[in-house]
Amino acid sequence: MLGSTDYFTGLFDNRRRTVAFVVASLALATIPFTTTPYVTDIVFTGLIFVMLGVSWNLIAGYAGQISLGHHAFFGVGAFISAWLTTPARANLPEAIQSPLLVAVFVGMFGAGLLALVLGPILFRLSGHYFAIGTLAVAAIIQLVLEDQRRFSGGSTGYYVQNSMSSEVIFLLTLVATVATIVVSYGIVNSRSGLGMRAIHDDESAASSLGVNPLKYKLFSFVVACAMAGLAGGFYAQFRLYVNPESTLSVTWLVDTLVVVILGGMGTLAGPVLGAGLFLSLDTGLRTFAGEFATVIEGGLIILFIVFIPGGLYKFLADRFGSEDQPSDADQRTPNEP
Repeated sequence: MLGSTDYFTGLFDNRRRTVAFVVASLALATIPFTTTPYVTDIVFTGLIFVMLGVSWNLIAGYAGQISLGHHAFFGVGAFISAWLTTPARANLPEAIQSPLLVAVFVGMFGAGLLALVLGPILFRLSGHYFAIGTLAVAAIIQLVLEDQRRFSGGSTGYYVQNSMSSEVIFLLTLVATVATIVVSYGIVNSRSGLGMRAIHDDESAASSLGVNPLKYKLFSFVVACAMAGLAGGFYAQFRLYVNPESTLSVTWLVDTLVVVILGGMGTLAGPVLGAGLFLSLDTGLRTFAGEFATVIEGGLIILFIVFIPGGLYKFLADRFGSEDQPSDADQRTPNEP
């Protein structure tokens, strides 16, 4: 039987990768104290995109279920977090006012619980019908929050208060980002991860071998949405403002898809590299190209997808080293203990 630590076998086997991971994390931790608020803001946005990219990649890149409503769970986590730290603005009882970390984690569990409730219904659909269904759910959630001005602030938005400095929230977001990557690695290398990949490759064949498609699809969906809710919670506490129109905007989904596709779908390092590349392009072009930045950026992304369809991770792996060998967990079937 596999122990829980076996799922993380190989994570730190590669010394260069381990050193790079640790050095990068420590370097990022110094950003709020050694750079300007503008740079800190950009890096914070990058961390949010890493969490969104890793979580969306878990369900789409590994389980093969294209969700177009991922941004809704990001928004749900953000608003729950905002309500719990600043309940008075929504005319909620002061008794529910909570510390920042409690609020963020309740937002994460709230997003996961919503996914658990909606998952069995949405997974009655398949393929592009499932994708459209998740997009419809996101649109409904956004419309409800826009209509319920008492709880969301409507077009005015909802202002958040907390007792922590932006520097501390940045560091907590960094820790959450690292945890998201590590947890995703553990899932991918577990029997659940193998079951998810089996469904991705051929759901009918996997089902005939005893794999329960709904079980693994629902598991990946709930975990991915909870991670999106975690990102939303930290986003609300760092920005100190959420708005139904902007926080639940489909722009978050589009940017997340770009991050994953640029970095490499179905790889753990892909969303990390993709977020770095995307923000570098976006920031650099806005500095030099001004109002034409979006057009140029779109063209470059299209060229990148056409000529490097496997993403930046595969491009680097093909030239500087082979991809990691599968761990022991990868060698087992989903039903093998």
